[in-house]
Amino acid sequence: MKCVNHIEKDSSGVCNHCGKSICSDCMVEIKGEMYCKNCLALKTGQLAQEERSPALAAILSFIVPGMGQIYNGQVGKGLLIFFTAWLVIPWIIGIFDAYRTADKIRQGTLNIKSKPGCLIAFAIVAAISIISVFIIALLAAIAIPNLLRAKLAANMSGAQATVRSISTAIETYKADSNGQYPADENQLMQANPPYLGDYYNNKIIRGYVYSIGFKPDGYQIIARPENCGTTGNKIFTLENNGEITETQCTAPQSP
Repeated sequence: MKCVNHIEKDSSGVCNHCGKSICSDCMVEIKGEMYCKNCLALKTGQLAQEERSPALAAILSFIVPGMGQIYNGQVGKGLLIFFTAWLVIPWIIGIFDAYRTADKIRQGTLNIKSKPGCLIAFAIVAAISIISVFIIALLAAIAIPNLLRAKLAANMSGAQATVRSISTAIETYKADSNGQYPADENQLMQANPPYLGDYYNNKIIRGYVYSIGFKPDGYQIIARPENCGTTGNKIFTLENNGEITETQCTAPQSP
């Protein structure tokens, strides 16, 4: 009997899968069973499909959007989900889709041909994801402290300007009232037109708490950070149209 693939060679056996006669060049033995190369390729593909894990596919899609689809051999779908994952919904759908697809492959109801490019695509997506996370973390580490410092500086600058604005309103009232200071903030607000645009005493504005003390012969304006070190670092004080003094605030001690 001759080999079905090489008619010039004698058969060395029969393929256990298709029953065709094959020579020694076409024969491959696996676990004591003889297979021709075509049947071996088919069997290897089936085994690869059976090895798909739905749980692993879902976990991969949760960690990196689209990774579960690439694991299942659906490279195009995986890349599409990866690049649209910022919409969130495709990411969530992709997790369930990866699980269902892997389950169908394992049960044999869905046949997806093995693609050598899957591993390469898998590696590329993984590398892009790791690099992206690293870059975002690096940018956040640089940007967040700078943003906090900028916010502190803006709060403190605004507090100084507000203290000076309140002092100017009180001094203007004094000039219009024959040298008499207002008894309270209401006198500044109830004038027509008002000397202040809003009430400030015991009010929090842009991270600073303001207090105004009125006396017959003067006044004191204090602006304190609502949270020392978070909304501001300095306390600003002004008395009787003088210079604004600065003192470092102290964060409360933890009990």
